[in-house]
Amino acid sequence: MTDQRTPLRPFAAYPSSDGGEEPDAYVVEPFGPGGDTTLTGAARPVALLGAGVPLVRPTEAQALLARRRAGHAAADVVPDAPQALPVLSTRLIRQYGDTPEPEKRRELLSAAQTAPQTTSARRRRRTDTGPVSRPETTTIGPVPAPGKSADRMQRGAYPSTRAQGTRPGGRSRLRSMLQGEAAPTAPMRVVERLSASPFANLRRFGESTSREARRTLNFALRLAETMFHYGADALDVENAIIAVCATYGVENVEVDITNQAVTINYIADDSTGGDDTRTREDVFNDPDTNSHTVMRVVRSWTDNYAGLAETHQLVTDITGGEMPRGEAERRLEAINVKPKPYPRWMVRTATAAAAMAITVGIGGGVLGALVAGLSSVLNQFVAHRLGAWRIPEFFTMAAQSGILTTMALLLSWSGLELSPARVIAGGIILLLPTTRMVSTMQDAINGFPVTAAGRLLSTSMAFLGLVAGIAGGISVAGYAGMPRVDVSQSAFDPVGPLTNAGFMLIGTGLIAVTMQAKPRHVLSTTVAALGGLAVYHAGMAADLGARLDTALAAVTSGCVATVLAARHRIPQLILAIPAMTFLLPGLSIFRGLYTLTVETDSYGPGIVGLVNAMASIVALASGVVLGKYLMRPFVGHLNGTSTRRNRRR
Repeated sequence: MTDQRTPLRPFAAYPSSDGGEEPDAYVVEPFGPGGDTTLTGAARPVALLGAGVPLVRPTEAQALLARRRAGHAAADVVPDAPQALPVLSTRLIRQYGDTPEPEKRRELLSAAQTAPQTTSARRRRRTDTGPVSRPETTTIGPVPAPGKSADRMQRGAYPSTRAQGTRPGGRSRLRSMLQGEAAPTAPMRVVERLSASPFANLRRFGESTSREARRTLNFALRLAETMFHYGADALDVENAIIAVCATYGVENVEVDITNQAVTINYIADDSTGGDDTRTREDVFNDPDTNSHTVMRVVRSWTDNYAGLAETHQLVTDITGGEMPRGEAERRLEAINVKPKPYPRWMVRTATAAAAMAITVGIGGGVLGALVAGLSSVLNQFVAHRLGAWRIPEFFTMAAQSGILTTMALLLSWSGLELSPARVIAGGIILLLPTTRMVSTMQDAINGFPVTAAGRLLSTSMAFLGLVAGIAGGISVAGYAGMPRVDVSQSAFDPVGPLTNAGFMLIGTGLIAVTMQAKPRHVLSTTVAALGGLAVYHAGMAADLGARLDTALAAVTSGCVATVLAARHRIPQLILAIPAMTFLLPGLSIFRGLYTLTVETDSYGPGIVGLVNAMASIVALASGVVLGKYLMRPFVGHLNGTSTRRNRRR
């Protein structure tokens, strides 16, 4: 707000009364930085004292009009302006003349400021916000004749006003406490889904036209298919799609993920008129709006954690804002054609060795480990042949579990000193679809019910295949004359904490190899398993209970896996799923199924065993997800979601 005591000209230059031609209005920039209030009508610029602008003496008619308005309004004031500068009266003009002396300037200005001022006759309605401060406006122009209305001054363009809020009183505060929360007026932007992901600080590579948007959508769809094919969960796939599309300028997307299908819809707002008032609904209802919908169905899965880690790192590089889409497409193609880290013979050897280590870890003995390894080799050969013949997974799982059960029972009946229950339990741990079971629970917890339902059905069919195979093996052993197995003696009773932990860690590393994890990630997997094993045996010593002990161990492994995965810049499940091997309920599953299929006189123990097994699986998945959320504040500086990194960018 300018000071009114700035030395001004005593009076404005009125139009001359000689009937001559009036000059054009003096127009300057609007009020604001580097500008002034726009003048209209017959107003002319006011000259400062000593500025060299010639003075113009008012005519008699103008002096008469000035005398008449001495006691009332001096000018037409803009309603929004709080005050106007005073207009000099005829008395002051006659007293000081045309050119007042310098020592009389302050007296002239003080006298002018005592002239009566006008205020707006219209009273404003009081609002809840505080007073609004605006720059003062000066009204300059001829005084209208009596009975005639003056032309309102054109108002200048002011800087943005700032409202000063007032502190609410007791009644307002009580009203705010009792008032319900307002309903959302607009849908949440899909990019906001990345606020808690490693891609929260993405940088835009550039804007995208309608044609370029189509190529971006196709690339994001191929990336999602690759991640699903390699075992990623729905949340990681959705975050990757949104991050890639937003980086390449395609933000208005909707992503729908089911068990084996990915759909992306894009609504393009191609308005180039600079209209910022268009809402989301205006874009949708515009007949000229372009829309793209792409979908891809994933019909196969494979264990390739090395490829999944590389796709995650590719998305991280893309969100850095320095990789063109063409280069990203070439890198994705290279990931898809790149061979797995380990050859097939090495994976088969690691699978058999893992079965042997797990069997020893749960108390099966050396002889039981040899039987488990032999049955694992036979099962891999059968699974390979059935897969080549395009046999569904249900029958493949039934054949493998049937071979395992029959061999363990018949060899035990032949006189070998082994525990068939522990041998079968060790084999079941390797046959269980662990990745899908954990991903199913993760999707259900993370808010993907449709995807979780589809995966649950697929996992249930694989599990039913195990049930059918075990029941078939028990039936074959019974027809051969083998007596019943005392399942009450097959409870989980490890040989010792050190032996159990040592062989379980060996089995964890070997399972990471079977899932095609990179060599540098195998050691991190065993470290995550070691943390869970320590908590598990500590809980057993404290007699916490099987379910609580399993949940605490799963949360610990999930936390350690989250920290190590953030350091490697890979998804957490690459380390967490192999690290959960020691918690898989192989014995509970076998005892429950054996009771339901053989000891049909009492179904209670079998149902209880299966319920305990399902509770353990839910605890595993919950521990993985909870560990990720618990460790989020501590890994923000590793995956780029910390506030310090946000400030740097």
